Amino acid sequence: MVSQALFAVCGALLLLAAAVALWHGPALSKQKKQATQHVESMLQNRQAAGNGQRPAGLATPPRTSEQAAWQSWLMRANLPPSSRTALLMCLPPLLVSLFSVLRSGSLLLGLFALLLCSAGVALWWYRRVKKIQARMIAQLPDFLEHMVRIAAVGNSLPMAFQGATAHSVAPLRPVLENAQIYTRAGMDMDRALLLAAQAWQVKPLEMLAVVMGTSMRIGGRSDQILQRMADFMRDLEQAQREFSATTSETRMSAWVLGLLPLACGLMMALVNPDFFTPMFSEPLGKKIIAIALALEVIGATLLWRLSRSI
Repeated sequence: MVSQALFAVCGALLLLAAAVALWHGPALSKQKKQATQHVESMLQNRQAAGNGQRPAGLATPPRTSEQAAWQSWLMRANLPPSSRTALLMCLPPLLVSLFSVLRSGSLLLGLFALLLCSAGVALWWYRRVKKIQARMIAQLPDFLEHMVRIAAVGNSLPMAFQGATAHSVAPLRPVLENAQIYTRAGMDMDRALLLAAQAWQVKPLEMLAVVMGTSMRIGGRSDQILQRMADFMRDLEQAQREFSATTSETRMSAWVLGLLPLACGLMMALVNPDFFTPMFSEPLGKKIIAIALALEVIGATLLWRLSRSI
């Protein structure tokens, strides 16, 4: 009974850490899934019409929802959606888990190492996606100002968007090129940009899609609106950087204090199995581990709430 409780608490702890890092809300997940399915149907129709070429940066249309989610995750992290990528991401946790089992002779410790390393891989993916999204948002003001210069000489908004896309760079350019592909397939510019932004989950691009749709349907001085958006995004980016620099010490301390006990426990078990093995075999050791994991859950929750409150 104690072993089962220990296993349940350990699994719940690591799953909670992964959920905190990857949780985006059920509504956003449903919206992203619908957008991905719509994009897949468009691409399949284009390929059925005889166009065998696919643009760079756009994943091959998947055949199942699981493959669609997997390729969407890799696409947002700028990773190739291939079996080699999946192997490179899954191999380190499996090797650490196997080494833990061979070193200590405990399947429970191997499962703990597998979950801990999987949480580390998920955290690495999350940080990589956030960096790519931050680079996209940092490139948006220059892109909008380029659109303003093209629209100011009398060009339409779609022409300004196409001309500014040609002068953009990665990682923003593949998103804009995908929006142009959807436009050539018969979709409105604002709807195409909205779908491309939802695939990468970049909120400022979704706002730009709303502004473009309003300007194309109602009219008005779109160049002034885009210029104000560029100025606002630049000021917002500067404010976010200052806030991140101010709170970075607190957030880093929360991550270190939350993960340090788990990492130290795993390291102790691997370096000196004879010292740590009684913790899994003796009744008192199992109770101590259960109490330690319960305290770890409470401490990680409090630190997470502290970091979220600033």
